[in-house]
Amino acid sequence: MSLAKATPLPSLWQSILSLRQLDLAWEKVRSNGGCSGGDNVTVAAYQPGAARRLTDLSRRLRDGAHRPGPYRAVDVPKRSGGHRRLLIPCIEDRIIHTAIAQVLNPVLEPQFEESSFAYRPGRSVKQAVQAIERWRNAGFWHVIEADIVGFFDAIRHDLMLQKLEAALDGHRGVPEVVDFVASALEHQSLFSGIQGRGVAQGSPMSPLLSNLYLDALDEALDGKGVRLVRFADDFVVLCKRRCDVDRALTEATEALSAHGLDLHKGKTRVVDFDRGFEFLGHLFVRNFVLQRVSDPDEDPVQLMRLIAGEDKVAEDAAAQKEIEAEAGYDRGDRVLYLTQPGLALVLRNLSFAVMGEGGREMAAIAHSRVDRIEAGPAIAVGPEILDHCLATDTDFAFIDGYGSLRGMLVKPELGHADLQLAQAEAALDPANRVEIARLLVDARIRNQRTQLFRLNRRQDVHEVTEALTRMGRHLRKLSHMKDVDQLRGLEGAVAAEYWPALGHLTEGAAQPFRRLRPATDPLNATINYLTAVLLRDMRAAVLTAGLHPGFGTLHVSRDRADAAVYDLMEPFRAPLTEGLAAYLFNARRLRSDMFSILSEGGVRIEREARTAIIKGYEQAVAKRVNVTGRKYKLAWRPMMRRQAQDLARALRARNMSEFQPYLMEA
Repeated sequence: MSLAKATPLPSLWQSILSLRQLDLAWEKVRSNGGCSGGDNVTVAAYQPGAARRLTDLSRRLRDGAHRPGPYRAVDVPKRSGGHRRLLIPCIEDRIIHTAIAQVLNPVLEPQFEESSFAYRPGRSVKQAVQAIERWRNAGFWHVIEADIVGFFDAIRHDLMLQKLEAALDGHRGVPEVVDFVASALEHQSLFSGIQGRGVAQGSPMSPLLSNLYLDALDEALDGKGVRLVRFADDFVVLCKRRCDVDRALTEATEALSAHGLDLHKGKTRVVDFDRGFEFLGHLFVRNFVLQRVSDPDEDPVQLMRLIAGEDKVAEDAAAQKEIEAEAGYDRGDRVLYLTQPGLALVLRNLSFAVMGEGGREMAAIAHSRVDRIEAGPAIAVGPEILDHCLATDTDFAFIDGYGSLRGMLVKPELGHADLQLAQAEAALDPANRVEIARLLVDARIRNQRTQLFRLNRRQDVHEVTEALTRMGRHLRKLSHMKDVDQLRGLEGAVAAEYWPALGHLTEGAAQPFRRLRPATDPLNATINYLTAVLLRDMRAAVLTAGLHPGFGTLHVSRDRADAAVYDLMEPFRAPLTEGLAAYLFNARRLRSDMFSILSEGGVRIEREARTAIIKGYEQAVAKRVNVTGRKYKLAWRPMMRRQAQDLARALRARNMSEFQPYLMEA
């Protein structure tokens, strides 16, 4: 007697792109009567030939050829003051998002807690109000009235995708679904201006995703001597005893913080039914419930209908912001670059004097205004210069024609034996080594993604958006890496996506772009030159912090190699070498005719290009940026020193959680 095999569950992805599901989704979008998206195509305009359009849409989804359209940004006044921004997808994208929500809802709905009432079938404001009345009658008299700060804009994409992947575990077609959602979120970021965070409130799949994101809050609070009633990002916690309130508030704060969310201090308060409180348009006082005028801005569908009634094209909100004025900014270290052949550096009245042709003095700079001198291969340097550098703590770097370091004159640093012993211990201890390396790889990947996002904000290259999605998929694997070799492998897998994407966004770059050392093209030559300059800046920061430049974690410690310097460079490569190189070419400050391709291989950076590269780098590092985890700004060189000092502090304390590598902001 043979047992019949169980019928496998249908693929979620195949269900989504099926013509039947897309047709059901189209009917829902049509019946909602919403406004157009960023392409100005209305429901009425999409309807003629809809069957043919949906067939073509299904095919494009199946072949991976679908390209999302532009979002429409609309600022809607809120009754409580301020504005609420809706990002509205195009009609066709709303159809796909609706199909996703329809297919995933039966899978996710059973996993949600009873305390959640928004955006769920068979649940409503009325049921949430009845739940509050029920718990009040059961003696839950003390109430925490809470609100989450900017919830929809603060949702972290990486955590959202991890939760979605876990919630769909066991079903077929999960990778395709998660990848599509990730790609949709990346595309949305181009229009919100917030990379890695937020869900569009005009998207039909956002309500389902937001409930999934907050399900952990529901699980953390409800049933532990307290009762939770949540409607989207608004919630109340009901307690029987006043002493339970502080514990519940602490648990709510911690649960939200773990998800990158914060309680709104001005809208979070502890009350009771005697004093009364308002929630979901209802006033709860003692045993009474009084309904007030509901707030229409709580319903995105209704808002989109209102917008459709008085539809007009929204102004483009993706215009690039003006570059911050440099006035008053700390420029950090001062570097004197000598790259033009034929120059000479001599001492004049204890100042560094640059001499040009015929012995003409071009400039005289006091040593107090110079922190490092970089001299190319054809620069005449007198012995008195090197003596003066040692006497004034001025670093002197000897540079070859490609911008790489040949050697360096640095006054020896003394008195850091305890720190360097701790650094060596961390490099030799597998657990500490992998912890530090994971932090560095995480920062490297996140900053690569942010740099691509910045460059792609105006260009909107679909291949780049897809690469960002795949890089995000790799990033989600980071916590599972057990050793440094695995971390390096992951970094290499991300690099395979990153470099071609950077090439797509850089004018004149070879396609597909590959990272090459030595360089055979202008973009690689520029990145190599900028990397060499960054290396010297970071080495100075490492020495200033008292760290040993050779003891690394991600990079292998070996003779004549500055592993720690290369480690701490990781978070800064994307903004100060790769992104800067792309900017210089896109702004036409660098052109291919400024480089010479040598017959024996390699690239010569001509004088005009070297000048543009150095000027571009100095202008970049002079700007101030927000310090990760702190509420102030620093120019880039002080930022490098800050990161090296943070690592030194963490090593001395034997607590790696005190080390936080620099993360770019979108």
